[in-house]
Amino acid sequence: MDSEQYEKTPIYFGEFREEALEKKFYQVEIARNFNLVRLAILGAALLSLLMIMPEHDLIKDPHDFMTAAIISGLMTTALIFLFFKVTWDKGCDTLSYWFTGYEIMIGLSLIYIISNLMRLDFMFQVISLIVMILFVFLISNRWLYAIFTSFLLSISYFVFVALVLKNAPATGYLTAAVFVLVIILTSSVASYRTNYYKRFHYLNLMELLRMAELDALTGIYNKAKFNNDFGELTDRARCQQGHLSIVMFDIDNFKEINDQYGHLVGDAILLELANFIQKHIRITDIFVRWGGDKFILTFPDTPLQLAAEIAEKLRVMIGEHPFEEVGHLSCSFGVAAFRDGDELDSLVRRADERLYMAKKEGKNKVVQG
Repeated sequence: MDSEQYEKTPIYFGEFREEALEKKFYQVEIARNFNLVRLAILGAALLSLLMIMPEHDLIKDPHDFMTAAIISGLMTTALIFLFFKVTWDKGCDTLSYWFTGYEIMIGLSLIYIISNLMRLDFMFQVISLIVMILFVFLISNRWLYAIFTSFLLSISYFVFVALVLKNAPATGYLTAAVFVLVIILTSSVASYRTNYYKRFHYLNLMELLRMAELDALTGIYNKAKFNNDFGELTDRARCQQGHLSIVMFDIDNFKEINDQYGHLVGDAILLELANFIQKHIRITDIFVRWGGDKFILTFPDTPLQLAAEIAEKLRVMIGEHPFEEVGHLSCSFGVAAFRDGDELDSLVRRADERLYMAKKEGKNKVVQG
């Protein structure tokens, strides 16, 4: 990636500048790692439960052990709840907040157990804190949230040690604080680069998908996109006992236009026609360039007669529209409706036959059937 690409990439502080795009990316990321995320949560719940065993061995005071066991039990219960939350919440809109809240809650709970109840060696406590920080950056969460959580846990630990425990040597305390700060900064840089390139790759993938679905000249859907979506459209028509109609049309005498004005003008006409049609169809209608100067309009939940009426209105408007370079032109239309047992080829073939009939009858016509 060169410097120009870097400047144009809409990523700032490891996230997309556009909030809607960031949410969409995060949903895709969670969906891609869905089973791994659920497994990690169950693993954390199991580890939280198993912590009761070392707590029993290391905590001598019965009251302190009971406190630690209750905290571990509550953490386990909370993690199991999060497991079902992740399983049920397919939208993933608020999962980053849930993950951050859980990281803080579990981190502070572990700090309290390790430093105050278990009373482990100071360096072991610091190593435990570092492990927590590394886990925070490994969890699939937003970059700024990970930094916030890491600093919050670290500050909380060192303040707790300084004000409450007062058992850390001064030199060791400062050394540990500096070392933890270095770990956070290093992890932040590494996580930032990972987050950046994940999003950069996501943008490239979305662009490839867009290019695979859209016609390069007109910007409308291409034949491959129509083929992929046809099954869903027909299934909906069958299940809801609804209607599905398609209109195939092309420009009359387009070959002569290309021969007379050149292919650049022909391409400009196709683009202008596509833009014109898009302005005069419904949002639910699907507009496809089938190939050359041939287009298909798909009208979900639209019976044959209504589709033919829409085609007739478009035919009249196209004839009245002045195109650059060539002035006025006309189009011929073939209209067909979905029938039980139809496949893509049979439905398109009928529309193509009606289009051929319109051409044979003198062009600039709408033929249905």
